[in-house]
Amino acid sequence: MNLYSIKFIDKDKRLLLGSAASAGARITTVVAMLVTTAIAARVMTKEEFGLWAIIMSLMFLWANFDFGFKYGMGNRLAAMVAQARGETNSDQREFFLSILLFEIEIAFAGIIICLLIVSLLPFSSILKIRQPDLIMNINFLMLIILGLLFLNNPTTLQGSGFFAYQEVNLACFLTAMQSIIQLLVFWIATRFLPFNGVLISYYFVFILLGIICTILFFKKRRWNFGWIPINTQIRHVRSLAQRSMEFFVHSISSTIIANVSTILAGTVVGLSSAGDFDLVKKIFSFFVTAHLALLSPLSPTFTQAAQLGQWDSVARKFSFCKYRLWPLLFIAGCGLVYIIHPIVLKIWSGRPLTDFVLAGLMALTAIVNGWTNTQSVLLNSLGLVKWQAVASVIMVPIFIFLPFYMGKVWGVEGVASGTLICMIPGTIFWPIYARYALRMRLLRV
Repeated sequence: MNLYSIKFIDKDKRLLLGSAASAGARITTVVAMLVTTAIAARVMTKEEFGLWAIIMSLMFLWANFDFGFKYGMGNRLAAMVAQARGETNSDQREFFLSILLFEIEIAFAGIIICLLIVSLLPFSSILKIRQPDLIMNINFLMLIILGLLFLNNPTTLQGSGFFAYQEVNLACFLTAMQSIIQLLVFWIATRFLPFNGVLISYYFVFILLGIICTILFFKKRRWNFGWIPINTQIRHVRSLAQRSMEFFVHSISSTIIANVSTILAGTVVGLSSAGDFDLVKKIFSFFVTAHLALLSPLSPTFTQAAQLGQWDSVARKFSFCKYRLWPLLFIAGCGLVYIIHPIVLKIWSGRPLTDFVLAGLMALTAIVNGWTNTQSVLLNSLGLVKWQAVASVIMVPIFIFLPFYMGKVWGVEGVASGTLICMIPGTIFWPIYARYALRMRLLRV
């Protein structure tokens, strides 16, 4: 066996370990979130729990207000590390720090916008709130939470940084520890604080733990945190602007598509129904989250292999994802959970929920979502985001209008049916684009 073959096997072993670590961290995160949701379902009123579910959906939406630079930076940094043969240098520090400072500037601009706009929105009317204390505090609460979510975005760059340096195990360990600490904080807060205090403390912990992980990332690189001149920041930001904005448009559109159903359930049927709808949705969203966890280590690997011209390796790993991983996780997993979902919901949330129609629609949505995500992870790692972004922008109004209209007629089942129908075109177009990208060896980083 030659030296190249040994290195290739070692790389595959690292990838397997990275996938296992990523899956373990993401599953830990999901389990922590499931336990958090179970606690929330038991200690909150129906309207408080519905608001909790909607704010959690907004959390995923607000994460996109890094304007795509997290993903663009991750791809570019992975390519820089590959060109440097895994070594760390000052150019990488300057690049990473420029994007980090830019994200901090975006966060403070977002907070100012929140101060000007959010306090004026009639949330109590939009969400049909009946609970008096929620009506009184909702605008203040939303202002604080959304401000904290803006501040959290810069602290998430370190995750892409760890993955770019192939330090997947460390990144996954930190992610798992963050989830466990947040769960403990939430549990303690529910015992001693009112609803407002629980929410604010929970989201404040996001920022604190993200700052700690960012410090660890700098220590690991032996970098010093410092100011980068504005002209240097502008140069690096401009070099990423087009790709990052493509990521942003695609990501925020995809997030709206993935999370709007819970918000629509609250606005169409009422805040108290949004919580139950979200409970059913979450037991199948678990498979989507676990699937993305398994695919996460592949993203920098796809980028680096393509950068080095190893397209056979890219195609081989992509084939495994399509024909082995996806059927096992989604067809088998979602099918089993569909059959036993009343038991799962009762044990998990303590609420007697049985709805085979809604559960079936959610299971099919997860299956379709997993297939589309398999193609998207490959395309994103190659920087082929433009047409995904265009399609997402076109589909967002449809994803809002059709579930909203069907929800008015058929309730929560109508919301779920409309969402599923809107997802079908992606199962056709993105596999075609992915095959074309591999055949033409497209790379845009």
